[in-house]
Amino acid sequence: MDRRIETAIEIRREGLHRNLPMQDLASEVHLSRWHFIRLFKAETSFSPKQYVLNLKMKHAEQLLNESFLSVKEIAASLGFEDRSQFSREFKKIRGCAPTAFRARRRTSAVYKQLPPPKTNIRHPFLVVLPGDHGLGCQHHATLKPI
Repeated sequence: MDRRIETAIEIRREGLHRNLPMQDLASEVHLSRWHFIRLFKAETSFSPKQYVLNLKMKHAEQLLNESFLSVKEIAASLGFEDRSQFSREFKKIRGCAPTAFRARRRTSAVYKQLPPPKTNIRHPFLVVLPGDHGLGCQHHATLKPI
């Protein structure tokens, strides 16, 4: 990959929270705006704007999965002017709203970590979840008796 494009990508990665104008980014790598956009697309198959938006959404996914920041705080940390603009862009790229993405990912992560529930032999409709140890944290399930 062209070193100027690598430099531009690194500048954008370090400053995702800033909305750096394309002309300024092109100037940083000593290219005209037109040549920069053309070279960037030839090297990455994305326009600089699309590439940066994808970087922001990838970082947003990470924040949604690993932090307790609100969607509004995540939007602000990525340089979006408001939550609705961020939510629209996120949904356009990822196919669901940020809150739905967070809920789905957290729910699926919990279920992937849990082994299948064990039924209580004396009470076949009583399921003891891992970590409950039968100490009042039992959940009734609609299981058929064995």
